[in-house]
Amino acid sequence: MTGMTKVTGMTREVNIMRRLGIASALLAAALVLIPGTAAMASSCRDSVSIVAQPTTTQRDTAMTPAVVVQVEDRRGHVDTRFNGSVTLGYAEDPGGAPPPANNTVRAVRGVATFPALTFSSVGFGFALTASIQGATSAPSQAFDIVDQLVLCSAGQTCSTGVVASDGTSGSAVGAASSSSGVLLATGGGFPALSCTTRGGVLTFTSDRALRITVSIPATGGHRGPGPVDVCWGDDDPFVTASGAPAAFNPANGDYEGLLPGCRPCPTQPCVLSRNRGHHEDTAVVYAPAGDPHITF
Repeated sequence: MTGMTKVTGMTREVNIMRRLGIASALLAAALVLIPGTAAMASSCRDSVSIVAQPTTTQRDTAMTPAVVVQVEDRRGHVDTRFNGSVTLGYAEDPGGAPPPANNTVRAVRGVATFPALTFSSVGFGFALTASIQGATSAPSQAFDIVDQLVLCSAGQTCSTGVVASDGTSGSAVGAASSSSGVLLATGGGFPALSCTTRGGVLTFTSDRALRITVSIPATGGHRGPGPVDVCWGDDDPFVTASGAPAAFNPANGDYEGLLPGCRPCPTQPCVLSRNRGHHEDTAVVYAPAGDPHITF
């Protein structure tokens, strides 16, 4: 009887091991036969969304309102367990600008706010992405970084200070309007126009008609009226000094050409006055509301 007991015990141990071996084999087979296991785990990670978008801002000034980023779980809800770092970087950086300052913050319950985000270089058409470990957001909306951002009060004129780029300098005065608005001025940050022969590009943007004064160091000659040509780029078509329509430049995404002189009651960009001097050449330009780029 005792021998029988021992034999039975050994048999039970063998049967248990066989069962364990079969179970292990089935588990290994399951892992081999389901290659998508890693992908399924990856799809369960948090995602990132920019919920308060960047806006056009003055250089070296904190962007206001602040950019806000949300970390979400796989169901699209804010992941309130996430308190890690979130970093903003460029999705689009046309001019090769350095990263913005204060672009990494720690999220609080899944929400990251960037109250001190600051840009040191002007430029046009920037876009941002937000990232955490293992996830990056879709690109933000486009925005610009400008030299000057002037808030214009209703019923009053407003003006910029002087901005400059590669020897070209200028300022603008916005006409009075029944509503408030903004006037933007930037020196540089935009490629040379197809009609540029000297100097850099100045950009003025406003929802008001503008009177823009631009100048550049003289190349010689004598004081008095003369051929001070103004090269102009605009989002909208216009008639050039030759009478032909401005040509569209796909490289810059605008219409470009030399401006004609102004006629009474102008409705398109034109040169109000121009003068060649011993020290500088100057022109005064009328511009309807819009986004003009100016060079010589």
